[in-house]
Amino acid sequence: MGSRIWRIAGTAFVGMLGFGAVIPMLPVYLHEQAGASTFLTGLLIGMSSAFALLGRLLAGKTADRKGRRIALLLGMGFCASAGVLYLPMFGLWGVAPGRVLHGLGEGFFVTAAVAWAVDVSPDNRRAQTLGLLSSGIWGGVSIGPAIGQALGTMASVAWFLTISSLVVMGIVFAMHEEPRPHAHLRSRWFPPPVLLPGILLGLSNVTYAAMAGFLILLLRHRGHGTTWAFSAFALAVLFGRAAFGGLPDRMGPRRSLFAGYTCLAVGLGAIAAGHSSRLDLPSALLVGLGYSFPWPALASVVVGQVPLSERAAALGALNAFYDLFVAGGSAVAGAAAGRWGFTAPFWIALACTCGATALVLISGIGTAPRSLREQPCEEPSPACQ
Repeated sequence: MGSRIWRIAGTAFVGMLGFGAVIPMLPVYLHEQAGASTFLTGLLIGMSSAFALLGRLLAGKTADRKGRRIALLLGMGFCASAGVLYLPMFGLWGVAPGRVLHGLGEGFFVTAAVAWAVDVSPDNRRAQTLGLLSSGIWGGVSIGPAIGQALGTMASVAWFLTISSLVVMGIVFAMHEEPRPHAHLRSRWFPPPVLLPGILLGLSNVTYAAMAGFLILLLRHRGHGTTWAFSAFALAVLFGRAAFGGLPDRMGPRRSLFAGYTCLAVGLGAIAAGHSSRLDLPSALLVGLGYSFPWPALASVVVGQVPLSERAAALGALNAFYDLFVAGGSAVAGAAAGRWGFTAPFWIALACTCGATALVLISGIGTAPRSLREQPCEEPSPACQ
């Protein structure tokens, strides 16, 4: 792996550290110190995800037209500004615009980092690069909340977010990006090849909605003493992305998808149907391992099906399906849990996994991923001769 790939992965890691650090402190600050109602607290927390979706779409266009470096700097600038607005001196009036900027910032820097990492990786190691980058993102999300709790106050977390974002901006500013010969070409908001991979990615992410929202509640309801089940899931995702992110390069995206879906189906079925506490940790580990497979595989499929001038837009649109399905899946899972109990979200996630498997079988996606070098050239270049 080149040094630039590691630096890009590092920027994503630090960016998500700041994002994760806010997670445990913001609800406490809003409800207990700023005097926000429960409804307003939930609304403000959810605003970030909504604007992250918008940020991914805007970032794709920006990165394709202005460059990955510019988009990444914009994203980290938004995050630094959000940290300032989170300072308690601004009260509730600062949190709402802060959540908007933080969501946009996360959408911008993740989309730009993914596209830039793919640009500088060899064609036969794209999935491995995506796995490494995703490890950085997931690592930041996993470690960030611990940093937030250790800092202890909203003011400290806000300064951590601002300072870490400014440090990343300095690193990115010093990095070099090659000129983009296709930057003048028109980039679509939503390239059509993203639709099927996006749906498959979204169906896989219903699992995250179930695990994050209802795993601990289900285990507590069963009287199990397992408190590390979700941590085991998160660590398995981190390990899977780091260790097996390159599988689509070696065995093809299709086989990687089937491997992931198999692990997901077995793990989710064990959680939903099993009542022994001995199954809790192994099942969570298996679900986490399976969850780690689809994104690198599907992102590599998308990269192989779109022209260079639309790569960032396509990856941003693909990641937008994550936000859509996690938000929708959380709402459906919550309603189902209220009606049929805490096992219902996991049966729903299992059904979505089976549906994704069927779509892969029917569509034949990932059978013969094309390299961009095999696609028609958009303009004369040495690589096309």
